[in-house]
Amino acid sequence: MSEDKIKREIRKSISQEDDIEEEYEDEFIDILDSRYTKLDFDESPVLLQRMQIRGFRAITNLELPFTDQNKIIHGKNSKGKSSFIEATRFNLIGRDDDNPLVTDPIHEDYDKLETDSYWSKDGINYKIHREMENGGGYKGHHEPNIVKNPSENEVPISQRQTQADVNNLIGYTPLYERGFDEFDVFSLHSVITGELRNFYNCDDASDLIDILFGITVTNVERKIKEELRECQPDKEERQAKVLLLERQQRASRLNDEIRSLQTDQEGTEKEIAEKTTEREELSRLIENKDEVSENLSEKIDIKDDISDLQTRRDEKQEEFGSIKQAISKLESEAVTEEVAPALQEMKQLVAVPNQCPICTTEISPSNHEQFHKEGDCPLCGEEVPQKRYDTVSEVEEKSRVDEKERRHEELEELEARRRQIKGEIEFLNEEIEEKKQRLQELEKKEEESKFSEYKRRKETLEDEIGQLQEQSRKIELRIEARREKLHEVARNVWQWKQLNEERIQKEQRQKTLKAFQDLLIQEQKEARKRVQNRLRQRMESLLKVFTRGTFETATGVTFREDDSYKYTVHTTGRTESKPELLEETNAELTLHMLLFHIAVLAELQEERSTLPLNLVLIDSPYGNGQDDENAPDITDFLLEMTEVLNEYQIVVAMADSNLADQERLQQGYELSAIVDYIGAEKEKQD
Repeated sequence: MSEDKIKREIRKSISQEDDIEEEYEDEFIDILDSRYTKLDFDESPVLLQRMQIRGFRAITNLELPFTDQNKIIHGKNSKGKSSFIEATRFNLIGRDDDNPLVTDPIHEDYDKLETDSYWSKDGINYKIHREMENGGGYKGHHEPNIVKNPSENEVPISQRQTQADVNNLIGYTPLYERGFDEFDVFSLHSVITGELRNFYNCDDASDLIDILFGITVTNVERKIKEELRECQPDKEERQAKVLLLERQQRASRLNDEIRSLQTDQEGTEKEIAEKTTEREELSRLIENKDEVSENLSEKIDIKDDISDLQTRRDEKQEEFGSIKQAISKLESEAVTEEVAPALQEMKQLVAVPNQCPICTTEISPSNHEQFHKEGDCPLCGEEVPQKRYDTVSEVEEKSRVDEKERRHEELEELEARRRQIKGEIEFLNEEIEEKKQRLQELEKKEEESKFSEYKRRKETLEDEIGQLQEQSRKIELRIEARREKLHEVARNVWQWKQLNEERIQKEQRQKTLKAFQDLLIQEQKEARKRVQNRLRQRMESLLKVFTRGTFETATGVTFREDDSYKYTVHTTGRTESKPELLEETNAELTLHMLLFHIAVLAELQEERSTLPLNLVLIDSPYGNGQDDENAPDITDFLLEMTEVLNEYQIVVAMADSNLADQERLQQGYELSAIVDYIGAEKEKQD
C-alpha cells in the first residue's frame, strides 16, 4: 500500500477539517511527517543455509543443510521434528522468561543446549550461535553471538552480542523500535502445533499487520495520545470555570454594594452640606445679638444654680429625716418615763435592789421574792438592814432622774436643730423656685425673640450634622472593608481567569487533537479496509484449493466490523467458522491459521518493502495423526503455498504417516528424513 497516498489523504483531510484550526495545521502535518514514516526494511532477503542443534529437547545432535528448494522434514514421533522448529525459533529470538514457549528445553543427557544457524544475506554468510545451560535457572540464552563469514576453522566464540544485533540481521529492528515484541513478529512466520493462534490473538496483531502494510497511523496516534494526556486539564483547571464564575459574581455583588454605599454616602454628604449651609446662615443671623447671648449665658448659670440648690436641698432633707427619727426615739423613751411612778409602786411590792448591799452580787429575778420577804441576801445569806436596803433603792431612783434629764436636754437640742434645718430647706425651696421663675422668664423672653427659633434650629442642625457625619464615617468604613474584600476577590478572579484560560486552551487543543485523532482513525479504518479487502480476496482465492474437506463448502470470508483482522469463513447453509472459537487441537484451526498466515505473507510479498526474513516454519500441518478428510486438501494447500510464496523458504515438519501423497509433495518440496541427519556431526568427528 502506498504510504504517500495515505499521507496525501490525511494532509488533505487536515486542511478540510473544520474542527482543526489553522494554527494547528502545520503542527499536525509535522507530526504526520515525523511519525508517519514507512519502515525501512533491508531489501536483501535472509535465507537459511544450515542448522546445527545439540542437546535441544529430543535432538541430541543434528546438522541439517538447506538448499533453495523448500523442505519437508519428516520422521517418526518424538524424533525431533517439532524440536527442530522450536530450536530454530530459539536460535533467532531466544527464550521469553516471562512466558517461555519452550519448557524443559535441554536434553536429559546434556548439560547445555547449543544452536547454530547459518544464513546468507546480500552475498555474505553469517552464523548465529545461541546456547543455554541450567545452573539454578536457565542462563546464557540472552547472549547470542554472530559470526560474519564463518569457516570450518573459525576462532572459538569469545564475544557476545545482544538480541538487537540478531534483530538487525534478520530485519526485525524497525518493528522492535516501534515497540513490537520479537515473539509476536516471529509468530507470523510460524504455524506451530499447540501455538496456532499466537499471531492471530496477540495484542498487537492488528497494529502489526497495519504497519507491515505501510499503515503507520498507529505511531501518529500514539503521539496524539501523548499530546492529549499532556493537555488534560488538572484538578484546579477543571474547577476554574465554576470558581471563576462564582468569584466574578461575588465581585459583582461587592461592586454593587460599594456603589450603593457610595450613593448613600453621597446623599449623606449632600445632606451634611445642605445642613451646614443652613447652620452657617443661622449663625450669621444670630452672630451679633448680645441679648440672645446674655440670655443664653444666664440660662446656663441659672440651670447650674438650680442643680446645686436641689443637691443641697436633698442633703438637708436627708438630714432632717434623720433628726426626726432621733426625736421620735427620744419621745418614745419619754413616754416610758411618764408611766414610771406607777411602775415604781408595783416594784415596791416585788422589787428588790439589783445588788446585795452586803456582798454586791447581782440578784436574779428568781431570787427577788426571797430577798423582799425575808430581808436577807439569797446568795450570801446575810440579813440586810433596812437602812442599807433603802439606800440602794435611793441610788437607783437618782440614776433614773439623771437619765431623764439627759434625754430631755438631747430632745431639746434635736428640736432646735430640726427647726433650723426645716428653715434652711424652706429657704432652699424658695431659692429654687425663684431660679425656676427666672428661668421661665428667660425662656419666655427667648421665645418672644425672633432669634430663639434660629437658635433652636441651629442646635437641631448641629445634632443632625453630627449624626450625619457619624453615619458618613460608618459608611466610609463599610466601603473600605468592601474595597479590601473586592481587591482580594479581584486577585482570585485574575488567578482563576488565568487557570480558566489555560483550561479553555487545553480543551480547545483537546478538541482539535481529537478531531485529528478521529481523522487518523477514519483514515486508518479506510486503509485497513483496503488491506482487509486484499486479504479477503487472497483468502477466498486460497479457499478454492480446498475441495474435499472442511472448507469444501466455503463460500467466502468477511472481516469483523470492529476494524480488527478477526475474520469469519462462511460456508453453505449459512454456517460460520471463526478460528477463535475452535480448540487448539482442532484440525480445522490448523486450516484456519494456514489460510490466514499464508494470505498475509502472500500480500506482504507484493509490498515493495517488507521483512527480509523470508522463512515460513510449519509444524504438523496434518495434525498428530492422519486426517483422512482434510489430508488431500492440506497436500494441495502445501503445494499451492510454494506457488503463492515463491520468494519464501518454506520448512515443514511432519510425521512419516502423513507422507501418503509423497510423490505429489516432492513436486514442490525436498523431503528429508530427520533420522538421516541426527548424529551426522558426531560421526564426522569420529
